[in-house]
Amino acid sequence: MNRDAGTAADNPLVTIGITAYNAADTIARAVASARAQTWPCTEIVIVDDCSGDETPAVLKRLAAGPVDMRVFHQAANGGVAAARNRIVEEARGAFIAFFDDDDTSVPERVERQLARILAYERDHAGGAPVVCHTARRQLFADGSARIVPTMGIRADRPAPAGWAVAERVLIGSPLRGGYGACAACSQMARTSVFREFGGFDPAFRRGEDTDMAIRLAKAGAHFVGIEAALVEQSMTATPDKSLSGERDFALKLLEKHRDVPDRYGLFNFCREWIEAKHTWLEGRRAACLARLLSLAVRHPSRTFLRLAAAMRNWGLNADFRRFHTRGPAAR
Repeated sequence: MNRDAGTAADNPLVTIGITAYNAADTIARAVASARAQTWPCTEIVIVDDCSGDETPAVLKRLAAGPVDMRVFHQAANGGVAAARNRIVEEARGAFIAFFDDDDTSVPERVERQLARILAYERDHAGGAPVVCHTARRQLFADGSARIVPTMGIRADRPAPAGWAVAERVLIGSPLRGGYGACAACSQMARTSVFREFGGFDPAFRRGEDTDMAIRLAKAGAHFVGIEAALVEQSMTATPDKSLSGERDFALKLLEKHRDVPDRYGLFNFCREWIEAKHTWLEGRRAACLARLLSLAVRHPSRTFLRLAAAMRNWGLNADFRRFHTRGPAAR
């Protein structure tokens, strides 16, 4: 790492931030991925969220290598949002790229995301915040894989931005170029963006990245993407990843940002849609159909739009259901 070079506007330092929790078996691979990045000005900041396994010992060994990595240990387990906030606090870079403790990124990831952000800031942003995500290749325990796209991949026109992104996420409004995920494990933005908006909400142990995206969207942020899957995401089953947990955090997110659906009188519709989706994911098809019919009677056009979007993501949702209903971890 060359920190002096990182102060130059044309050669900025990028902080690669990794949250770690009970990742003794995978964290070395994640660190190797970070160290293999082609961008020459990087630092690695790792926050261990009070792991109960050998993660701290592994990190101690890894930190004894090249002087490019700083490790911090949380006094208590506060969840991934709190760990990300510690990264934001400790970052010395002008940009932060988040990596996960069980994922790997292609060597060109940081370099390509940085170039995408800088070019977009120059050509389209007009001073607004810019956040960049990439597509991901998800790897499942049964050996199957799936590409998960992100939004804003067209470089020849303005990316999805502002309130329209919040509406797309929360109420399913159509948005050109706005289809795709904004996962934190593929996220990069200026450090000042994360700090200006107060970091991630620690109340969200799941969905903290979606909450951040909505908050940024409300403030006028632009969401640029890279079509290539620059992140390989291991779909690791853990006790906190359950269908009921996903439902609870989706409802919590909707309640926090109810000003978005309330603009159109759609809060109850969105709440019922979440419940309908949950019944489908649980395999209760008759209950799901009953809920959908009820929604269609009262909100025909909106229900059609949501169903069309759901069909578009049928494969992703099927994999999501299979992931949350199989595997060695408690559900």
